[in-house]
Amino acid sequence: MKDNIKVYDLDMGMTDFEPKAVSLGNFDGIHKGHQKLMKRNVEVSRSQNLVPSVLLFKENSKKTLIDEKEYLTSIDDKIEILSDLGIDTFCILDFNEEFRSLSPKDFITKILYDKLNTKYVIIGEDYRFGKDALGDKEILKKYEDEYSYKTEVVDFELDDGEKISSRTIRELIKKGQVEKANKYLNRYYKIRGEVVHGHKRGRTLNFPTANLKTNFSYTIPADGVYLTRVKVLDEYHYALSNIGSNPTFENDIRNIETYILNFDKDIYEENISIEFLEFFRSDIKFNSKEELIEQMESDKKRAYESLEKKYL
Repeated sequence: MKDNIKVYDLDMGMTDFEPKAVSLGNFDGIHKGHQKLMKRNVEVSRSQNLVPSVLLFKENSKKTLIDEKEYLTSIDDKIEILSDLGIDTFCILDFNEEFRSLSPKDFITKILYDKLNTKYVIIGEDYRFGKDALGDKEILKKYEDEYSYKTEVVDFELDDGEKISSRTIRELIKKGQVEKANKYLNRYYKIRGEVVHGHKRGRTLNFPTANLKTNFSYTIPADGVYLTRVKVLDEYHYALSNIGSNPTFENDIRNIETYILNFDKDIYEENISIEFLEFFRSDIKFNSKEELIEQMESDKKRAYESLEKKYL
């Protein structure tokens, strides 16, 4: 993440009047289509001496509108990814009743014009805004002259003609198809959380694991074992991560446990991130502890082989 970014909380009365190119949308996942839009934002900003900016909700609007419960990126994730793409300024606000009651014109007047000094608006084809989602690209274009801005619509079509969406990527991840999801994201899918105490069974198997408690409603990959990359104590390490309820030990609670390769530090209560590289196998029930250990040794061997071929 860049050090010189600016974050303005509009709910706290913070405003910034530098002339901006503003990207509008939920941008869950910041997939390749979103990246295409952000690239255009940066290009426009450079050519017209504007500040590349994004308006973000503190909580995904679809959680309120259609009761979605799982997402690809938290607001902190979005700011980190977008800043690396060249976005300098982030204006954030609550998707509350007051905001939802704004008519499309009020949104343009009170948010884009009064608070952000917007000179250029960049959106995806399906972007909607304002009360009852009545605002669209045509409404934005209608008020361009009155509020002195320009509108540009960017499609989310990839070079091969395929269109992608955040929903598609979430479904891929739920099915364990993380490699295909990573292709659309243009990076490894990542979740963050805190290492908490678990049953400590891994230590008795000579495979100590870090148990992750997520701090956000992430889309969790399908149950199974994955080759992963973990960032802990500001360093990256490769790992094997298991998602599931440990059927061998007849647990009922779904957990995320990670065995970090060549690592023996105490990291309880540390915040870590886990990036999913490959799906190895399903979460299965073994007849004995010895069978489980044998399979884990096999997973470990496969991990080193895959790392040597593809990642190291």
